[in-house]
Amino acid sequence: MKLLPRIIRHTAHLRPADPADPASPQPMRRLDYVNEAAFARVWSIRFNHIQAIALAAVAIAAVAALVYVIMAFTPMRRLLPGTLDTDTRALYIDATLRLDSLQREMRINQRYLTDVRAIITGTIDPDSAARANTPILQLTDTLMPPSEAEQAFVQRFENTRRYELSVLTPIAAEAMAFYSPAPGAEPVPDPDHLAILMRGARNQSIDAIYRGTVIAVYTDHSGLHTIILQHPNEFISIYSGLADTYVTPRATPSAGSRIGHAPSDGTFRFQLLHKGTPLNPSDYVAL
Repeated sequence: MKLLPRIIRHTAHLRPADPADPASPQPMRRLDYVNEAAFARVWSIRFNHIQAIALAAVAIAAVAALVYVIMAFTPMRRLLPGTLDTDTRALYIDATLRLDSLQREMRINQRYLTDVRAIITGTIDPDSAARANTPILQLTDTLMPPSEAEQAFVQRFENTRRYELSVLTPIAAEAMAFYSPAPGAEPVPDPDHLAILMRGARNQSIDAIYRGTVIAVYTDHSGLHTIILQHPNEFISIYSGLADTYVTPRATPSAGSRIGHAPSDGTFRFQLLHKGTPLNPSDYVAL
């Protein structure tokens, strides 16, 4: 009879757990990893309900910490919205514009080579090679052409508001994305806001702000050069105080192409005109 109470005490943990009794043993779970080929247990984990919740919380916290470290201390943080600084965003915009220009030039060259190949093989009229670039170089308007009433209204508006550049100039420049004449240079505006003095690196390179035609290249009494570019929509850009030029009159540089370089101190003068009237370059060009 003395053996029975002793057996009952040693088997108390085998009884079902009572949730209302804190002293009642908690049910345990076991996770086994078994090698079925050898019928042997490789490793085993025993845990109860509270331990399972704690383990899951630790795993979630570890994953969150890993994601934070990757996004905070690696280049992947640039993928997060709003994390790009102003300089990087400007570089991305400039790279996008340059990529678009390169794609356009590639299409022109590809069409030209296609026509040359067709001429060599005798499957196309040789005179069509001269027209290879014209459909791409000339931008076509895919919208409806303006009516006679609209043209008459625009003509009356321009005649009555001819000298109100604050109205007409932004409209003319709206579809034009001007490049910086000297990427990386620091603009120093003149007191009258009619020109910009650019200060860049030693022998700073000078780029065309937009596609156009060189209408003048001359040298002043101090030996410095000036380039005048005519752009669409009656815009003119002037680059003064250059140490050397890479273009000649009647040349047609594209947007962002190299046209010269500044003196050794990297300083030159930039002006922008519309219909012969000087503008504040910082209002239209991303300096």
